[in-house]
Amino acid sequence: MSTPTGTPRHRPPARRLRAAAALLAIVLTVTACGAEPPDAGSPPGVVTLRIGDSYPPSHPASRDGVDFFVKRAVALSGGRLDFDYFPSAQLGEAEDHVALTRSGAIDIGVVSPPYLADRLPLSNVADLPGMSTDACRSATALTSLMSPGGPDGSGAGILHTAEYGPQGLRMLFVGVQPGYEVMTVGTPVTAPSDVAGLQLRSSGGVLDMAAQALGAAPVSISGPEMYEALSRGTVDGTMLPPMSATPYRLDEVTTDATLGAPLGSFTLSYAVGEGTWERLPEDLRAALTRAGAETTAHLCAAIEQENERSRTSLAEGGLHFTQLSGEQIAQWRAALDPVRGQWVADMEERGLPGAATLTAMEQALATGRGGSDG
Repeated sequence: MSTPTGTPRHRPPARRLRAAAALLAIVLTVTACGAEPPDAGSPPGVVTLRIGDSYPPSHPASRDGVDFFVKRAVALSGGRLDFDYFPSAQLGEAEDHVALTRSGAIDIGVVSPPYLADRLPLSNVADLPGMSTDACRSATALTSLMSPGGPDGSGAGILHTAEYGPQGLRMLFVGVQPGYEVMTVGTPVTAPSDVAGLQLRSSGGVLDMAAQALGAAPVSISGPEMYEALSRGTVDGTMLPPMSATPYRLDEVTTDATLGAPLGSFTLSYAVGEGTWERLPEDLRAALTRAGAETTAHLCAAIEQENERSRTSLAEGGLHFTQLSGEQIAQWRAALDPVRGQWVADMEERGLPGAATLTAMEQALATGRGGSDG
């Protein structure tokens, strides 16, 4: 009989089909009979929770997010919590984990708003151009907007009330990956006008809007396909933070990059399903909540460090970064400023509180560390 060690049991990729089949059976059981208890099969007195995401174990979201969270939750619960972790999209792509978490197939899943514009459009607010280039300031602000509030729901943030709650989710911890830059092949970019007419790989959501505002054509290409697309000239460049370019060895196929372009960010969070939450005793809920808060603080610092290390690594690999001057950054902000207004208009047209959400995010940033960058 095993006891919790603070290290999640990683399910290796070789078990992907078997794990997926097992969780499919769980989903069918959930649909027919109600959710499986989170501690099914655990030693007496221990509750085992399933975590799933799309990141490899080496990614900061996994290494400094999930792994750190698990260690803290196990410690804070006195060993009464244990975890099974399914990384690397073993159970589905990033956008699938909301449904898996809501259904109870997994207990905690990654929630990536840029991939969920149809279900969580307001939660893209932190990704808008010029919001902040500070991972910790953004994460702290988003936490207040995604907070489920007190036990009775009082004090809940606008994003929980409008999106996470209705989806049956409760945010545990947040990460914001800032510092998106334009990386190109043979075309140095310093001014916004240099981007006009280029085809740029985009991860979607508000980043598509940013590309269009600059006169570029956003192209949807998966991360693993970027290297080939850039090397073959399928696209002229990509928009990525350095830490996301390094794993794909983009320094081998791109030549130039901006440094300081306020293009936007990428939000990710991990949420527990409401059904799982309701079945947990109060002390384990408290352990998860505190572990989540500590993880948000740890993860944002790790993201900042990873971006800096990656910039150095990419430069050593031959990617030339051009540091934008204050005047040039102001030009980029002016060119991208209409994106916020367009985003608000799009949200309001859909009957969603876009203006109130943007205001809440700007106020949260302003009362945090140093205010927003825009």
